[in-house]
Amino acid sequence: MYQSFYKANFAYILLQSNENKLVNVDFTTLKPDFTKQKHPILEQALEELDLYFSQKLFTFSTPLSIHGSEFEQKVYKALTKIPYGQTKTYQEIAIFINHPKAFRAVGNANSKNKLAIFIPCHRVVAKNHLGGYNGGLDIKIKLLQLEGSLND
Repeated sequence: MYQSFYKANFAYILLQSNENKLVNVDFTTLKPDFTKQKHPILEQALEELDLYFSQKLFTFSTPLSIHGSEFEQKVYKALTKIPYGQTKTYQEIAIFINHPKAFRAVGNANSKNKLAIFIPCHRVVAKNHLGGYNGGLDIKIKLLQLEGSLND
């Protein structure tokens, strides 16, 4: 396992990869207490995050290791289809993956997403409010503001 981190203006983003794919992305407010490791997958992810936060990259191409049940994987695939700057509701995702009554399960799958930002679960909102976010609602708000889908 290789690891590195990215310093965003609102948090540190921890990145972990195996030999071939990004396997985990997480947020922390504390500077990680390890030395950044160099690995081609991590370097690609860091470069793409730089471009994303500069509003120059709208779709990621870093190889991802996506785990979860068959249903969760359907949800994650659907999330990658939500365009930059747009949001979808949990219900819209449920309908898109042909499980129209499974909007709560879509929310549950989102909460298990190990590849935040790269699989953009921050773009999924509830009908009448923002919904939740594993990294914290403040981070979800920052990401949606960055993408222009939420007013300051």
